[in-house]
Amino acid sequence: MRLTLKMRPKVLIGMCAPLVLLIGLGGLSMYSTANILRTAKWVDHTHEALAEASAIVASAVDMETGMRGYLLAGKEVFLDPYKNGEKAAFGKINTLKKTVSDNPKQVARLEEAETALREWQSKVAEPTIGLRSEIGKAKTMDDIADLIGEARGKQYFDKFRGIMGDFNAEEKTLMDQRQAESAGIVRLTEQLI
Repeated sequence: MRLTLKMRPKVLIGMCAPLVLLIGLGGLSMYSTANILRTAKWVDHTHEALAEASAIVASAVDMETGMRGYLLAGKEVFLDPYKNGEKAAFGKINTLKKTVSDNPKQVARLEEAETALREWQSKVAEPTIGLRSEIGKAKTMDDIADLIGEARGKQYFDKFRGIMGDFNAEEKTLMDQRQAESAGIVRLTEQLI
């Protein structure tokens, strides 16, 4: 059977239309997959930031625990958690600033948390540790008890914990947005396919 000139374009259109649609669908799939992968990387980034923020809080708590242990026992060995926590906390804050450098608001929170922790250290921890060193093995520790009773350290740690809580809340919000974006891309891709 021979095709007439009028039928030839119709046959070509009939053969080429599915091919064009397949090429378009392939392109859409590639685009959607790239977006899903990009969003997944951001979700991983957020998980990393949250884990690092938790490690910062844990290191700060180690500092406080070490200080209290030293105040009670008066032995230098109890300052190890304080010293190790100090090194870890400030190191992790600097690392996390780099991790979230794409978010100036979060970097500012970390700087504020660092300031609060350094203020606690200079205004509460170091003077208290120094006082305990001066007292040594004296039978009375009323001055230290009075200083601890003022709960000056609590205000700094409450501020520090509040800032880190805000940091975590922001990261969790970003993660929820990124996961929702990823789910939306998946749904759209499925619908279009």
